[in-house]
Amino acid sequence: MAVFVAVAAAASAHDLERTRVSLTFSRDGAFVLDVANDPDWLKLRLERFTGPFSDRIVLWVDGHEIRPASVEYIAPPPAVPGDLPNLGVYRMRGRMPIDARTLRWYYGLVIDPYPMTIRRADGRIVVEEIAGDAWSGTIDLSGQFRAWPISGTLASVLVVVALLIVPLVMRLRSSLA
Repeated sequence: MAVFVAVAAAASAHDLERTRVSLTFSRDGAFVLDVANDPDWLKLRLERFTGPFSDRIVLWVDGHEIRPASVEYIAPPPAVPGDLPNLGVYRMRGRMPIDARTLRWYYGLVIDPYPMTIRRADGRIVVEEIAGDAWSGTIDLSGQFRAWPISGTLASVLVVVALLIVPLVMRLRSSLA
């Protein structure tokens, strides 16, 4: 009987959160952050908190918090009977500074350890094991982002010049016809 109770307790002590985190970077510093959890577990956890889901995570880059520009929830597809429920995903998008060097990550809802997969813009993949309700180690971001060869100011000037030249070309064409 004792063995049965021990085995049953071990079997039921699985990761209810089933947290998975994926952070994917583009060369221009844009990122997509997917935070996946069991939807029933997440619903119960979020009932205790006010504010948006993005308030539960922290992206700490070079001593400053980076906030996502957009957040969407992707509901899981229906589970196959007998299987665990599929994971729901909060997808956040934003942009890192081009000169970003380090990242620390925190997700304040979880207790169990979970993997965080970082897909760098230079093609390297890093998997960090996060100890549940704890900060990640320091994650290297350096050398993967590149600025556009034209600055934002120069691009704006070129657009304005193009908008001024188009009517002149059209007027010149109509006068020659």
